Amino acid sequence: MQSELVPFVKLKDPSTYVACSTDLCVDHEGRLYWVEFFIRHIRTIVKLGIDAAIVRNEPLDEVTRRGDALLAEFDAFFSDVAAHPEKHGRVTILMLDIWRDALLRKHGFVDAFFDLKNRENDKMLPLLPTVCAELDALSGAEQIKAVIEGVFAGNIFDMGAEATAKAFVHGSPDFFTTRATLSPRPWLFDDFDAFVERLLNGPVHRKAIFFIDNAGSDFMLGAIPMIRWLAKRGTHVVITANERPTLNDMTIHDVNAWWPRILATEPSLASLPITRVTSGTGEPLIDLLGVSAELNAASADADLVIIEGMGRGVESNLDAQFSCDAVNLAMIKDTLVAKRHSGKVFDCVCRFR
Repeated sequence: MQSELVPFVKLKDPSTYVACSTDLCVDHEGRLYWVEFFIRHIRTIVKLGIDAAIVRNEPLDEVTRRGDALLAEFDAFFSDVAAHPEKHGRVTILMLDIWRDALLRKHGFVDAFFDLKNRENDKMLPLLPTVCAELDALSGAEQIKAVIEGVFAGNIFDMGAEATAKAFVHGSPDFFTTRATLSPRPWLFDDFDAFVERLLNGPVHRKAIFFIDNAGSDFMLGAIPMIRWLAKRGTHVVITANERPTLNDMTIHDVNAWWPRILATEPSLASLPITRVTSGTGEPLIDLLGVSAELNAASADADLVIIEGMGRGVESNLDAQFSCDAVNLAMIKDTLVAKRHSGKVFDCVCRFR
């Protein structure tokens, strides 16, 4: 049974924290953009959900009926949000996520991306030792830059962004090509020098809370090598992931299921101070006013928070203030998100405070 959700213990001031500052009730352009995107994107999700159900021998007519019912209710509800937002309280991208996932679960599509996540994890995991060996051959600021660029490159596998969702339904991102062709510094948000200064010339962090994002290259080749690098320095790293499935995000249950295979593939991880805990959340964005008591217990003595991914680290929590060091790492894969930050699609974000 999931424990009651509570404010994240490392927030500097929960009373002033807002996960998503943009109110779509008053942001007409943003509301129409996101509602239209969600209505288009739900078609991709339903197709994946139907395919997954058929693989599990569910009758085609039954799963098609569920899909059609979901689309009809989804279109009607989201169109009403677009036309009459005042009826739905404060409307944010996070609320659109919550409403979408509730409708998916109502119609029996609990984890439509389950097979896709496993496919990508299977493809990317064998590359992990190569990525780790490449990082081990570097040192100093050059090594830290390579670690962060790996997070950027892995983060391109994002089924919640239009720039990448259609591309990766049937194909896989090329991690090494993506890493080699990243936007050069200065990045859109670039606090890299300050982060390096803290890492190389300050005391080693005692404990880092790492909010992970997507499956596939994101987790296996981006997050895991950074987690390993931090842990090798002597930092206890707590991996925290969603309790409930959403899009291609790794849940804590996915992480736990894959962890033995990860250790078998990269045995150096086995002796490192790495633990895993549920965040208690279930959306691609994250509201830090509602996390699990288990995460708070693990975070009480943390002195570094890492928020990875466009949803968690840019669309929500870009300006969040913490009582310890914090870094947001992400690749931007949405045109409106890029526009609102005076950037472009595939720009990178390294914000440290």
